Amino acid sequence: MRPQTFSLPYDLTLLHLPHQRYRTDRLTGVFAVPLRKETAAGYAILPGLLTRGCRQYPTMAAFNQKLDALYGATIQGYTARLGEWQLLLFSVSYLNRRYTLDGSDLTAACTQLLLDMLFDPVVEEGAFPAEVFAQEQRCLLEKLHSELNNKRLYAIRRCTGLLCPDHPFSLNPSGTVETVEALTPVTAAAARERLLTEARIHWLYQSAESPDLLSETLTRRFSQLPYRRAVSLTTDTSFKLKESRQTDTMPVNQAKLVLGFRIAITEPDNQVAAAQLMNALWGGSATSLLFTHVREEQSLCYYCMSSYDKHRGILLVDSGVQAENAERTEKEILRQLEAIRTGDFSDEELEAARRSLVQHYAACADTPDSLEEHYAMQTLYDACLTPEEMGNRLLDVTREEVCRAARLTHFDSVYLLVPDEEVHDQ
Repeated sequence: MRPQTFSLPYDLTLLHLPHQRYRTDRLTGVFAVPLRKETAAGYAILPGLLTRGCRQYPTMAAFNQKLDALYGATIQGYTARLGEWQLLLFSVSYLNRRYTLDGSDLTAACTQLLLDMLFDPVVEEGAFPAEVFAQEQRCLLEKLHSELNNKRLYAIRRCTGLLCPDHPFSLNPSGTVETVEALTPVTAAAARERLLTEARIHWLYQSAESPDLLSETLTRRFSQLPYRRAVSLTTDTSFKLKESRQTDTMPVNQAKLVLGFRIAITEPDNQVAAAQLMNALWGGSATSLLFTHVREEQSLCYYCMSSYDKHRGILLVDSGVQAENAERTEKEILRQLEAIRTGDFSDEELEAARRSLVQHYAACADTPDSLEEHYAMQTLYDACLTPEEMGNRLLDVTREEVCRAARLTHFDSVYLLVPDEEVHDQ
């Protein structure tokens, strides 16, 4: 059966994904809010705080004991970025009734637990417990520090900042060290209330069971809010080319070169599939031109990959190089893009890139996790294309459409991170 979308009261959407291939069912709430510097940290700490329990099961031990009683159900929460939006995802996974001992359906109990976690957490006088808050604040800070120590990720984010200065796309959805340190138990509790009343909320229900009772439960619970009005955000995908260039030094052994491009193709443009295939051909697959010619044939870099953000129209090529090879690597990356613009690539290379993408979409249906991610990434533009439909769109992309996508790709920024003198002297 094909997925079905239901519009519920209080600006809620429920996408039913019927299946019988998994032993578990899953309900996921996708909460989308504008990504803002002043609010990102407050939202980012919520998955850690809320998945620890609820008022009825106020400790992690009591909460986990309840999950164990539901045949080992699991609850997860995390935050991500989708274009100019910050996503918070909360999900509960539980055993399908075909596999319970007495055939009992766990949907109602697990849904209730997930909603209690969101609507009735352990909050007293408008604040999370100080000790619990301090633990999650420390975990979020450790995550941010670990990202700073990942020099490849660091370089990518610095290049994104050059591409989109003073724009939400360049923000970290986990916040910054400074904004996380400024959080308090009170501001975190206020962020939870704001999330429930203002977020765009899409529910994903992976189950062969009917969604009717679930729809009623969600509607009834959200009716208890004093008010709810989903926030709107007008996405601006226009851009001006800047030709920004920045070089930094750090105690690293391997230089990081990141090239930033703008592409005039974004969702829901019907040419997105062509841009995806162009990216796979250029540097987004194991048989790409960058891998074959820049890394393997010329040995200019340790790795060289391209990535395409279809929501903002951003293409990044990141590579690990010897500092003395950075200029040559940059020129060769641009030369491979020009080869695609002029059609200077073989049919075999194009079809290998196409196969890699089609296989990627085919694999999306392998697990509930991958299927959740697939549909969550479509919530901004209210689409629900199946992995198979996404793959079929790629089969229809022509060679000329790939060349056109490359011609709509414009070089914008370069970030280079090179070893400092102390590392050179070692």
